[in-house]
Amino acid sequence: MPEITLIGTGGLGQTLVRALSEVNIPIKSIFNRTVDKARDIAVEYGILTHGKQPDNIGQLGNLIFITVTDRAIEEVAQQLSRLSGDFNDYTIVHCSGNESAELLHPLRVKGASVASFHPLQTFTEQSDAKAFQDIYFSLQGDKTVFPLLENIAQKLGAQTLEVTADQKSNLHAAAVMASNYLNTLLEAAIDTASLSGLSPERAKEALLPLVATTLRNIGEQSFENALTGPIKRGDIETVKRHIELLRGQPELMTIYQTLGKRTVALAKRSQKIDSPTAQTLLEVLA
Repeated sequence: MPEITLIGTGGLGQTLVRALSEVNIPIKSIFNRTVDKARDIAVEYGILTHGKQPDNIGQLGNLIFITVTDRAIEEVAQQLSRLSGDFNDYTIVHCSGNESAELLHPLRVKGASVASFHPLQTFTEQSDAKAFQDIYFSLQGDKTVFPLLENIAQKLGAQTLEVTADQKSNLHAAAVMASNYLNTLLEAAIDTASLSGLSPERAKEALLPLVATTLRNIGEQSFENALTGPIKRGDIETVKRHIELLRGQPELMTIYQTLGKRTVALAKRSQKIDSPTAQTLLEVLA
């Protein structure tokens, strides 16, 4: 295993430190624009070198993870490229879901191998090493470093998926829909349940087991077979009732209608509703 440098100590950076330490992959240095934060993490995990940014190339491990925000990656790459010395024996990766490895081109010019290594997972500063278990990292960039990154992913309990720059962006958009927008959708669902006076806290308690079962069913079956509910049953009257309930809530109405129309297509593919029923449901949802 190479020695590691981490630049950026947000949710992902901190979780990566925990996970690498747990599997005994050595971390040589850690840097963050808030120096106190880098120092605290360095003290906790016995990392000898820390600071705001590296002063010389000797402070760097030969595998560098850039775990800053997307808008800061290019700036960090430029800062590293200004260090004297070449990067022929260094691998530098960023962990952005949306940005290509080409953001690290100034370092490639100086001899480094570059890639993106994005975990399809959501992290907070409290996430533990188990957050990497069974997830996928997307790999894009210089293929010569993929075996090294695959090895690290494997040690973290994860798998890898090679993608092109375009595929990477589409996958990231999909991840936003599947994770961030799921969060927003559930918040909208709780708002809907609360319209009649039910407390949001009780609504959340009641809905979360349903969400968990739905996700389990999707994992075990096709989307068509996992689908349940009034649209799949062709229950036009129930859908009409829901539309009436939401008529004074234009934002919630739009969410219900938009997702309802896509659900009609899914139900039709499952062959649980016929074409006339599908058409009637679409008219109601319009």
